Amino acid sequence: LPPHGVVERPMPSIGQVVLISSQGQEEEEEEWVHGEVVGFSGDLFSVKLADGIIRKAVGKEVAYNTAHKVRLPVGTRCVALYREKDQMEMAVYKSAVVAEPPKVLNKNRYMVFFDDGYPAYVYHKDMRVVVQSSPSVWEDVAPSSREFIRQYLQQYPERPMVRLSIGQSVKTECDSKWWMTKVVEMDASLVLLMFDKDKRTEWLYRGSTRLGPLFSEMEQRKARMVEGDQVVVRGRRVHGKKTGPVIEYRREVETDNVQTEVKKSSATPGRAVAKKSTASRKADSTSTSTTNWETEGTVYQVPRLAKERGTFSPHTCSPKCVTSAQYEEDDHRGCNPLLIPLLVGWDRQITKHSNGGRRRVFYLAPCGRRLSSAEEVHKYINLTGLMLEMDSFNFDWWLHVLNEFRPAREVCSIKDLSYGKEAVPISCVNSIDRNYPEYVEYSTTRLPQKNVDINTKEEFLTGCDCQDDCVDIDKCSCRQLTIESTRCDWEDKMDSSVGYEYRRLKEIVLTGIYECNKLCKCAKTCLNRVAQNPLRLKLQVFKTAKRGWGIRTLNDIPGGTYICNYVGNLYSTEQGNKQGKDFGDEYFADLDMIEIVESRKEGYESDISDEGFRDDPSSDVSTSEYSPSKDGVTMSQLDGAMSDGDAGGARKKSSRKTGSCKKGGLAPSDGVTGPRKEKESPTKFVSTRKLFGAAEESYIMDAKTIGNIGRYLNHSCHPNVFVQNVFVDTHDLRFPWVSFYTSTFVRSGQELCWDYGYEVGSIADKEIFCSCGADNCRGRLL
Repeated sequence: LPPHGVVERPMPSIGQVVLISSQGQEEEEEEWVHGEVVGFSGDLFSVKLADGIIRKAVGKEVAYNTAHKVRLPVGTRCVALYREKDQMEMAVYKSAVVAEPPKVLNKNRYMVFFDDGYPAYVYHKDMRVVVQSSPSVWEDVAPSSREFIRQYLQQYPERPMVRLSIGQSVKTECDSKWWMTKVVEMDASLVLLMFDKDKRTEWLYRGSTRLGPLFSEMEQRKARMVEGDQVVVRGRRVHGKKTGPVIEYRREVETDNVQTEVKKSSATPGRAVAKKSTASRKADSTSTSTTNWETEGTVYQVPRLAKERGTFSPHTCSPKCVTSAQYEEDDHRGCNPLLIPLLVGWDRQITKHSNGGRRRVFYLAPCGRRLSSAEEVHKYINLTGLMLEMDSFNFDWWLHVLNEFRPAREVCSIKDLSYGKEAVPISCVNSIDRNYPEYVEYSTTRLPQKNVDINTKEEFLTGCDCQDDCVDIDKCSCRQLTIESTRCDWEDKMDSSVGYEYRRLKEIVLTGIYECNKLCKCAKTCLNRVAQNPLRLKLQVFKTAKRGWGIRTLNDIPGGTYICNYVGNLYSTEQGNKQGKDFGDEYFADLDMIEIVESRKEGYESDISDEGFRDDPSSDVSTSEYSPSKDGVTMSQLDGAMSDGDAGGARKKSSRKTGSCKKGGLAPSDGVTGPRKEKESPTKFVSTRKLFGAAEESYIMDAKTIGNIGRYLNHSCHPNVFVQNVFVDTHDLRFPWVSFYTSTFVRSGQELCWDYGYEVGSIADKEIFCSCGADNCRGRLL
């Protein structure tokens, strides 16, 4: 590749060989041929072609015959070599626009959009710059692709694209219909799709709105903008449930000059809310330190004095076994819960099979009995009357209960951010600068505001009669309520495996978890009492370089562990809208469990369908005869068809005449009135929320001025925490507790993050770019 620099366009001299646009062909089909400049007059060049004919041409129809000595920026008007896969000697030059700069990820090639709508990767040596171009380069492009390229360049360097993988199925538009296709090959920003119906293949740009997921995203975004005033909420993503393609927002880092200035349009209606996290776009130019103090620290082993234990002799365990090892909660307040058994006379041993096989964890009880499972530990606790709870035991061999993280430095710190309101002190450390977190009134409970009436009366609860810590799932009415509620999910099947497993939650339960409550006869050691317990983990609030304040764990945490709740002021939608406009909505959380569950049901009809079309999901090929109208799309179609070709721009000419799909990035057919085929109206779906009142909408939790440690959890596109709806003080479906659990094992010192689930584009002219740093980062939050 040549170096970066300014793209110069000197006027061709007489006798210089150039490329000139051919005549007599359709604009999308034009090819560029060689000729010699024999004269010029004003803006017109006289070019002699190979057959002796002299043609008059303007600068926009003339290109240099050699590759430029500097790299071409995005938006450069050029002609690129278009090679046929099986006929390399038949290569021709065609009009194009540079859409992506060369980089390692695309093998140092330019991605170009040809005027006929085809995307392709081309090497620098096969690119030729056009002598003159319009200030708005898309004005020189063929009408069929003009609008798409205009919006692409105005959005650049941000590029929404569909994240796909080989073998994945995705619906794709062709001939004004949606067809099922399968991903055959990936090449950076391009994807090779095979249509299930006729097995033909086609290369598409992953940002083309011919791809169903992106078409649906753009359609929904426009519909939201039409609605006017809105509030952005941190909804919960459906972790582990949705397997369809994801829209990612790539933001290119450019070092060269972009010819086309990118301007954000402000014409879209909607409100604007200032976001604290937008400050993360600016790098700290004053810092010269290369040390990442945000994560710098050491993990050390907490010292402990092992208690002597006698030789085990066969016996029946009873309270006598733990006489000298009884647990007193006040004596161990603020201690790592997994370390407590070791401090009161237990031992945790990791064994390995003699032939180098799997490792296992065993707990040695104070009396010497060896316990190999959570079930055995729970039985032992019941027999001996030990006050220890199951949160303190874990059988993952990779977890180290003695490990504790210590930051490398503390510029300033607070010993307890909750000021005694939590059962465990929450330390706060700033290793970057001398700033402290903004003052927030600490609360461990949610606070209903005006027009929010939570029914916590006993008549609105059901309780169980269990006396065995609710270990028998079949007999516990509360745990059965959790199981029976799973029938409300889209599969309409009851899942008996959901819920807590010895106080750990392995997977999200979309329909909510019903914990034991004040009506139940079980003790506080009950296995179905988790989110209602006080904070037990040793957590630390710390300053990050780009994302404000975050939370990290000081000890190893097993997957499925309860962390904390998300609490704050609880507003109605109307009051929440007002608060968001006046004071900001960056700490909003939507209590939208009803909507999340109902949106997955068959027959549920929202304002915009989930896929952007309503075809029979069981059909391999969509045969609906509706067209995606211009009114339903915010970006024109760009057809990236390349039949049976490779990613280097090769494809067969025959496909352009005999293929079943329209070519050239054409807009939808004229006369089409809407994106959906007229179908027989389904039975009207009535939301459960509307049964509480016609004006009912989801409630909003705001932790901006009052809240708990949950407000400091940052976002990640690859989170290690998930959010779960839990019912404790009421069974009113509108008011679940918002609780956080680890989705995987988390090492000491690692930050805890969840997926905010923001809807990109839901606020007009507002953007928050993601700085989570995950490999699968979607690029944008809002």
